[in-house]
Amino acid sequence: MLYTTRSALERQMMTRVTSEIAVLTKDYGKDHAEETLDELAQTIRERSSPGSSLRYLLLAPDGRRLGGDLAASSTEPGWHDVVIPHAAHSDDGEHVVRAFATRMGNGAVLMVGDSLEPLEEIEREVLQAFGWTFGATLIVALGGGLLLSLAFLRQVDAVSRTAEAIIDGDLTRRVPLRGVDDDFDRLAMTLNRMLDRIGALMDSLRQVSNDIAHDMRTPLARLRQRLELARTGSSTVEEYARAVEAAIAETDSILATFAALLGIAQIEAGTRRSRFDDVDLAAVVRLVVETFGPSAEEEGKVLLTGKIAPATIRGDRELLTQMLVNLVENAMRHTGPGTKIVVDVTHSAKGAVLSVADNGPGLPAGEHQRVFRRFYRTDASRHSPGSGIGLAIVKAVAELHDASATLTDNMPGLRAEIRFPPVRPR
Repeated sequence: MLYTTRSALERQMMTRVTSEIAVLTKDYGKDHAEETLDELAQTIRERSSPGSSLRYLLLAPDGRRLGGDLAASSTEPGWHDVVIPHAAHSDDGEHVVRAFATRMGNGAVLMVGDSLEPLEEIEREVLQAFGWTFGATLIVALGGGLLLSLAFLRQVDAVSRTAEAIIDGDLTRRVPLRGVDDDFDRLAMTLNRMLDRIGALMDSLRQVSNDIAHDMRTPLARLRQRLELARTGSSTVEEYARAVEAAIAETDSILATFAALLGIAQIEAGTRRSRFDDVDLAAVVRLVVETFGPSAEEEGKVLLTGKIAPATIRGDRELLTQMLVNLVENAMRHTGPGTKIVVDVTHSAKGAVLSVADNGPGLPAGEHQRVFRRFYRTDASRHSPGSGIGLAIVKAVAELHDASATLTDNMPGLRAEIRFPPVRPR
C-alpha cells in the first residue's frame, strides 16, 4: 500500500512539473532573443512564491543563471534529484527536489522541480500509522490470546478436576458447561455422554456381578447336591449314571447361562456395529415364523404373521434374528394351549415397528420393565425352564440398534414392541 501511494503521488508530481515546463516554453521557447529570456526569468521569479513547492532554474546559453534557486549540478535533459540546502529554503535542514531539465531552441536550459518532502512526510505518516496499527493489533492479539489461553486452561482444569473425582470413585461427576455453546461446551457434552455411557456400563457390571452372586448360587448348589448324592447315595451303576447325567444337564444349563451373559456383554460393548448392513426385517420375521410354527403347533398354539410391511433397517441380521426368536420363545413358554401369537412389522412416524403379540395371561403392569433385567423371574415363571436372560438379550440388541424395547397390555395378553429409528442416509 505504501509503495502504491508513493508511486501515485510521484506520478502526480512529475505530471505537474512537465505541465509547468510546457506552459513556460510555449510562449518563450521559439524566440532566441535575450529580451525573451529576461521575460521568462521574470515570469519564473513571479511564480517562485513562498507558498509554492515548485523550484526553477533558467540558464543562459553561456551558462549564466538568469533565474531560479535550483543548483545547476546537472543540466543534461531529463530527470534529476537536486538537493536544496537550508539556506535556500525556509525549513531547517535540506530537502530533495525532483526536477526535469530541458534545453530550449536558443541553447538556454530550463529546469523545473517539485519538492519530495510531501512524499516523504506522507511516507512517514503512513509508516507511523502502520506502526500504531501493528502495535494495537499486536496488543489486541496478545490480549485475546491470553484470554483464550486462560479460558482454555480453565476448561482443561475443569476436565482435570472431573477426571480426578471420577478416579477417586465419584462416578456421578460431569464436566461443567459454560452455556455459550462453543467448541468447549460441545467437547464437554461429548465427554459427559461418554461418562454417562461408562457409568451405565459400570452399573450394568455391578448388576451382573450381583445377579451372578445371587442367581447362580442356586444352580451351583443344586449341582453340588447332585454330585454329593451320586457319591454317597448311588448303590447301583444305573443310579450312578442317572445322577451323573443330571449333574451334566445342570452343568450345561449353567454354561448356557454364562454364554448368554457373555453374549450380552459383547452386544453392549458395541463391537458388533462394525457388521451392520441393510437387513430386510420382513424376511427375518418370515424365517422365524416358518421355523417355530411347527413347534407352536405341537404345543397346541398358533404362530403366524400379521401385517408385514416392507422394512429395511441397518443392523446385524444374526442378532436381530436372535432377538425375535427370544420374543417368540418367551411368548410360547409363558402361554397355554390355544394361544394365538402374531408377529407384525409396521411403520410409524419415527420408523419401523416389530411386534410380537399374544392373547395369553399377560403380565401385571408393574412387571413390564422389570422383566428386561438379567435373571429376573416373575412369580408365575419361577418353576418354568429358563434363566431369565432372554428378554435382557432382547433389550441389549434393541439398544445396539438405537431401538426401544417395551411391553404393553394386549387386552388380553402381552404385546412386545421394538421401535427402530428411521434409516439414516449413508
